[in-house]
Amino acid sequence: MAIDTQNLLKKYGEIIKEEVNVKSIETMDDSIKITKIFKPIGSQLSAKFGKDTGKIIQYGKQGNIKDGGDGKVIIFDPVASTGQAKGNEWTLEQGEYEIAYEWLTWDNIAVDQNIIARLDLELTPELQREGVAREISRFLNQMRKDANYNVDDKVQMFYQTNDAYLKNILNEFAEFFTSEALLSDILSTEKPEGDIVALFTNNEVTINFALKK
Repeated sequence: MAIDTQNLLKKYGEIIKEEVNVKSIETMDDSIKITKIFKPIGSQLSAKFGKDTGKIIQYGKQGNIKDGGDGKVIIFDPVASTGQAKGNEWTLEQGEYEIAYEWLTWDNIAVDQNIIARLDLELTPELQREGVAREISRFLNQMRKDANYNVDDKVQMFYQTNDAYLKNILNEFAEFFTSEALLSDILSTEKPEGDIVALFTNNEVTINFALKK
């Protein structure tokens, strides 16, 4: 059965993004030309096709292969030299061939059957800020754990930092922190105090955090 990739991504896209830790999932640009090549696997064919195995491999190398649908491919004998007679055809099931692609010159690519996936690993400023925000979220949740809070306890968060970059992240991702660390308030103060106090460090700059029920 053919896989409807578009519907799968539409249905499970959010789960995939969460599991793989990616920002977005996009289809490749249609202008990118990629040639798919089916290669018969000789060791899988001899028992099924006998003496025709050599021809199948030969015609496969010549590119006389077409997609048969439902995971099948068809190897065909070129039309006879007169141009009138039609050659033979052999149908290969999954496992009797492998798929390769031409013009895949990018890094960070994975290929599985008809699916090509590429990770764009460029760290944009937005992704860098989000990465720090996730580190802060994990730090706050570890503080909750160390303070022996119940999983549903909402707490106040107090903080102090002299770093403008970290201050901006706390403001930009305030809603995210509130949700992920179950915060009732996010408050700036000169001397954070509470049930637990801890120092978060990122690239040699710090935030002093305190949590209080």
